Amino acid sequence: MIRIGIDVGGTFTKAAAVDPRSGELIARAAVPTTHRAEQGVAAGAIAALRALLATGRFTAEEVGLVTFSTTQAVNALLEGDVVPVGILAIGPRRERRQTQRRTRLERIELAPGHTLQLHHAYLDREECSEQSIERALRGLVAAGARAVAISAAYAVEDAQPEELALAVAGKLGLPATAGHQLTGLYGLEVRTLTAAVNASILPRMQETTAWVRSALAEAGIAAPAMVLTGDLSVVPIDQLATLPAASMLSGPAASVAGALRTRPTVDALFVEVGGTSTNIGVIRDGRPALRYVRIMQHPTCLRSVDVHVAGIGGGSLFRIERGRVSGVGPRSAHIAGLPYVSFATELEPPFTWETIAPQEGDDPHYVVVRDARGQRAALTLTDAANALGLLPPSDYAYGDRERARAAFQAVAQSFGCNADQLAREVLARAIDALIPLAQGLLREYGLHQPQLIGLGGGAGVIAPLLAERLGLDVVIAPHAEVIAAVGAATTPLSLIEEVHVRSGSELLAAVERVEQRLIAYGAVSGSVQVVVEPIPERQASRIRALALDAAAPLSLTAVVDRETAQRLAARALGVAEEDVRLQFENPYYRVFTAVVRSGIGPLRRERRPIVVIDCHGAICFHALDGSCRALDGKSASWPRQPAHGCACAIIGSRCLLFDRPVGFDQELPCGEAGCLLVGQLARL
Repeated sequence: MIRIGIDVGGTFTKAAAVDPRSGELIARAAVPTTHRAEQGVAAGAIAALRALLATGRFTAEEVGLVTFSTTQAVNALLEGDVVPVGILAIGPRRERRQTQRRTRLERIELAPGHTLQLHHAYLDREECSEQSIERALRGLVAAGARAVAISAAYAVEDAQPEELALAVAGKLGLPATAGHQLTGLYGLEVRTLTAAVNASILPRMQETTAWVRSALAEAGIAAPAMVLTGDLSVVPIDQLATLPAASMLSGPAASVAGALRTRPTVDALFVEVGGTSTNIGVIRDGRPALRYVRIMQHPTCLRSVDVHVAGIGGGSLFRIERGRVSGVGPRSAHIAGLPYVSFATELEPPFTWETIAPQEGDDPHYVVVRDARGQRAALTLTDAANALGLLPPSDYAYGDRERARAAFQAVAQSFGCNADQLAREVLARAIDALIPLAQGLLREYGLHQPQLIGLGGGAGVIAPLLAERLGLDVVIAPHAEVIAAVGAATTPLSLIEEVHVRSGSELLAAVERVEQRLIAYGAVSGSVQVVVEPIPERQASRIRALALDAAAPLSLTAVVDRETAQRLAARALGVAEEDVRLQFENPYYRVFTAVVRSGIGPLRRERRPIVVIDCHGAICFHALDGSCRALDGKSASWPRQPAHGCACAIIGSRCLLFDRPVGFDQELPCGEAGCLLVGQLARL
């Protein structure tokens, strides 16, 4: 069955079809994103899907899964496409004042010039009933609310009041979000703010979800529809209608997922270059770096790929003031509604140039050119790269070099320089704006000489120049122009849930619940990797579940061989490949160790770093010092009181990771492959 990925970007909507048997990219398509269509961006998504079907490489009946990635949620916030929200707070009578204070958000600034309008109501928990909740909700609607955020004190422990309020809102036909739906973590203020942000975009995203489902049915696609979230979870598209905020930064997440599917790596800086903007993020230990999303200065409880965004892309225009290049971006050819000079075959030299304001109120110094017939075109970073001959014919952004040079020469001669000098100056200005973002990420994550991976249609324009300035090796990902769509199509089914538990038995019950949810979505039983990580600052745990079985139709990923895994292990451990030793392997994991010695004489020290790499090249455990031991048998027990260090159990295909000491002693069932314990433990 064919897997399809559709990435809805700010400028273009791109689609890719992948054959899960061979891993071949069998078809691709790109159409303009339909922001102003009656059906919104859903119209462009379906147009891209139909363009794939029109290639004739497969039929609608052969489609096994359609996965979307989209930036619509974050775009809605940035553009103020939100509805007024009513906040219904619920708390114990004895803590009424404290609950009201912590939930009464005065304003939420979404973007410069856009503030979320809020209305408030409060109920004592002791007085909660269907009637009292309905009166409160009707009061919020009368005040102007079109969606509600329900936030109850202690809902992490008992969500019954929030669930009751959700049921009443459903009867009233009022879009609603409750804090417990978004996170299992404490923090009433953060839960309230996150629920309010989610509620503000519910109506728009519910419409989009309905349109997508209707259009898929019209196209004859009966396959499951999924959406990739910002933290790389893959969930049913219905979740987009209830928890749309989880899809913020879904686009960058899809791009880096696609890069890792095509080229496993340990540490890297990824640079995704679109038409209007560039996203820069980090891959650390084989996985994208994640962090809690901030909306302006407001923290939320949503985790997503950690990216820094710059308003510079392959289509960015440059500005000239007082005879010199004064800046690049943020406006682009797409915003100005003009073609790139390099791609506009209808243009006829000689060229003249002028400056414009792409939109009303913009800076009026953006440079454009006119040809001999008066037709206007944009002069972009892509045109600068083409004018200098930096792009090979195989690059997605490759265009007519002579036309680009002629356009740059028309501008350059006005200032006593030539086309090459002006093009270099324009590109240098763009790279100057990206350097601080990249260097900040390198410092923050402590990366030393990572690879720089170029993603997106404009990767060939920006990535090599940025890598040269940073002194890094550069790789342009295969299919870079549709890498987000490839990432959406090939990312395995996964879920991430944050929970608050008090005992080992509660934790194992939560693990089982998450695993069963993933199986219900279509993962093969026995193929699920479950990783548990502590969140000490929140006194909680994060559970990741990932479908690993590459043979399953819903979990396509590339499987790495032993040689590739050893190379990744050496890079992760910081030693030569020949010094790495394979200690354990099964169809899902390989465990590598090394010996690192330092000091001399009585100061001589020795440590044994460990790394566990899964079958797709991702690092699921890494310790600077420790020990590992493979155990055979029907079960294995955790030590009751480990002294310190880290622990990891691999049981068949399931991986339970604890990167803090664990003290429970439940029996854990082993698969045929046996059990592996990794870490510095008091007893094994």
